[in-house]
Amino acid sequence: MTQGGTTFGTVVRWDGDGAVIEAPDLPGGCWADAAAVEQSTTGSGGLRAGQVVEVEWARPGAHDLPFRALRVVPRNDLQATVGG
Repeated sequence: MTQGGTTFGTVVRWDGDGAVIEAPDLPGGCWADAAAVEQSTTGSGGLRAGQVVEVEWARPGAHDLPFRALRVVPRNDLQATVGG
């Protein structure tokens, strides 16, 4: 049975092919293939470590992680700032 939802998370690693995203709602991590990243919001289509993203996720996971991203939207309006 496929499970899914939407949550906010943080990019832990980006290698050009995909990303590992951590979120309290996704224990164990979420794999995000580069094709799942919203191109219109990133310009280059890439992500960076520490970036806050909105993740539409599903189970089962991919790349040895329990969750996989169906869609990833960078949320520049939720980025951490110095002292924030």
